[in-house]
Amino acid sequence: MMRYISLLRGINVSGKKKIIMKDLKALYESLDFKDVITYIQSGNVIFESDEQESILIEKIEEAIEEHYGFDVPVQIRTISHF
Repeated sequence: MMRYISLLRGINVSGKKKIIMKDLKALYESLDFKDVITYIQSGNVIFESDEQESILIEKIEEAIEEHYGFDVPVQIRTISHF
């Protein structure tokens, strides 16, 4: 499994596009991602998956749109990238 960090753009800014990290963690776990860790209210999430980065982005963006009803751009990087 590869360890990734996802960077969610524009959430929890001035009370807009509010996502509680506990709920975001549960959403990632529902996508079968492993060892999910959120970082403060930033929208940064560390997790493990066997999927390709492009597939991960699509899955996360679609899940957020479906669950929260708004669009959130997602960037994915491997932990080794940092």
